[in-house]
Amino acid sequence: MKGLVNEMKDKIRRKNVFWGIFLLAAAAFIIIGGMGYFGDVSGWTISFSILLIAWFIESLLKLRWGGMLFSLAFGAILFDEALGIESITPWPVLGAALLGSIGLNMIFKKKHEDHISVDFNIEHDNKKRNNGCLSDVQVEEDEMFRCDVSFGSSVKYVNSKSLKLADLQNAFGSLMVYFDNAEISDGKAMAKVDNAFGKMTLFIPKEWETRVEVTKSFGNVTEVGRPTGESGKVFVIKGESAFGQLEIQYI
Repeated sequence: MKGLVNEMKDKIRRKNVFWGIFLLAAAAFIIIGGMGYFGDVSGWTISFSILLIAWFIESLLKLRWGGMLFSLAFGAILFDEALGIESITPWPVLGAALLGSIGLNMIFKKKHEDHISVDFNIEHDNKKRNNGCLSDVQVEEDEMFRCDVSFGSSVKYVNSKSLKLADLQNAFGSLMVYFDNAEISDGKAMAKVDNAFGKMTLFIPKEWETRVEVTKSFGNVTEVGRPTGESGKVFVIKGESAFGQLEIQYI
């Protein structure tokens, strides 16, 4: 568990550095553009282009078809006049990006899931686990599990007696996870979240000491209620919400 936590921290640190560099570059181009060094080209246009490039690169590295196609679509809209494609912007190109994302996810979904499943099995060899989100409503009793939703919806009820890790991924969908019947036996557990273009809702016992360490990339994270932490159990939520909504409700 400790090794996995350190690996996740390193991954999040690298992601923060990646986006930090691009955001600093975007900020610099806004200032430089405002001083008139780019002529008729707005500094905001160049800055937004830089962020779209960063989004495309990150999506390419993770094989996220939606991120790749929508970053290209927004780029096409941004430079439609220069490219002479005003007739297909904005809605036709956005519609094409949406349908293309759905199609590519349907074609390559199984291969992508198999890749993640193998990594998960290696990390937690000989431990009870569930590597998927196979139905709309599930009851989860494993100490380590994952759920991956793409262009759909799922509800998961966690009844684990010794929760350690929940790996939750949602892209263009809706995922609701109830932790109110779960127990943390080792004093600390973690939820790794990756939410993109969708909504993920986590229902957390208010008695847990919950630490939210989620980065936002054009997305938002909201907390409903307030944890008391009276149980002494620590629940860490790490990950990212990109162009989506992560809602944490304390019950």
